[in-house]
Amino acid sequence: MMNRRRFYLFLLVFSIVISECLRSDVPEFTQEGFRVPQPHQALKFPMDHGSHPDFKIEWWYLTGHLQSDLGREFGFQVTFFRFAGTKGERGLESPSFGYSQIYSTQVALTDIGAGNFYFDERLDRNGWDAYASEDSLDLRHGPWSMKMSDEPSESIDVKFHIRDKAAINLQLRPTKPRVIFGPDGTSRKGPDPTARSYYITFTRLAVSGSIEIDGEILNLAGEAWMDHEISSQQLSENLEGWDWTAIQLGDGREIKAYLLRQADGTPSEFSQLIWIDEAGNTIYQDYGESGFLWSKESFWKSPVTGANYPTTVTIEAVDPKTGLWRQITLSPTVAEQELTGDLNGTNYWEGACRVTNKAGEWIGRAYLELAGYDDSLSGALR
Repeated sequence: MMNRRRFYLFLLVFSIVISECLRSDVPEFTQEGFRVPQPHQALKFPMDHGSHPDFKIEWWYLTGHLQSDLGREFGFQVTFFRFAGTKGERGLESPSFGYSQIYSTQVALTDIGAGNFYFDERLDRNGWDAYASEDSLDLRHGPWSMKMSDEPSESIDVKFHIRDKAAINLQLRPTKPRVIFGPDGTSRKGPDPTARSYYITFTRLAVSGSIEIDGEILNLAGEAWMDHEISSQQLSENLEGWDWTAIQLGDGREIKAYLLRQADGTPSEFSQLIWIDEAGNTIYQDYGESGFLWSKESFWKSPVTGANYPTTVTIEAVDPKTGLWRQITLSPTVAEQELTGDLNGTNYWEGACRVTNKAGEWIGRAYLELAGYDDSLSGALR
């Protein structure tokens, strides 16, 4: 009995030592002095749904697919970005404003039946016009807001309008457990040990609410996806952009996949596809013939920026349920879903998509993001 206890104690100590050795390769701070997400760090909720000003970059990202009670279909996007100022700028802040933080918020609406796409954006320093709580999810940028209305259920209220085109009020309730991506609790985006994030996601939220558009008020219902990423160096220096998608399959599973594009055009080894099963468990697959493949099927060229976006893509991956390769195609519901960053200077395509199988049958919905197809991304999110 004593030998067995000593053996178990040895295993425990050995695992702790190994864990600490693995963590030792990740610095606690960047050279700029911002915190770096640490492997195996237990996150605390609801606090970690809130803001983390000691990290350089953070965003709360919401996309979804909605239908009115009369059958009218919409897609929507709401993204609150927080960018921290330099250490020197933070030291000069007054108590009334706190640390120097810049908020860049973008909202978009795709009116699928009418074939219209609307977006709006704001850019402000923290203070009267922009705010993020450090205690829970509570964001405000002008009249736009995203707030956790009930912490036990993690329900969220979202309000925004797009100029004089539409006003939207939504209530979101998670129907699956939240997911924290990364086998060690951090999501790697490159070989630099600081190129990682805490990546918190609700892969499926039930949505209800209303929209005022074209002089009408319509009741809405649907599903949404929410990401919250916390980082101080999101990308490595040799990356020129990314293709990213969040897919909600009709069978109750989800897929997150992203292709990180290097300067020479090849995919980074940190490109990844993640299956999320019905219970919220994750299975990771790397890019390549033994994991997943990403093909660009057709393009849409922006008349505004000239960027040529691959808006129809096919993803091939091994389905964990069957062990067989499966083909999934994403096609945009509306071709023109480009956000041109007049305020934050970044242009990208972000759009609602249908998901079909090899036979062309509907199997789900997705949002697809395509960034770095012009020069506007240079230096962003690093």
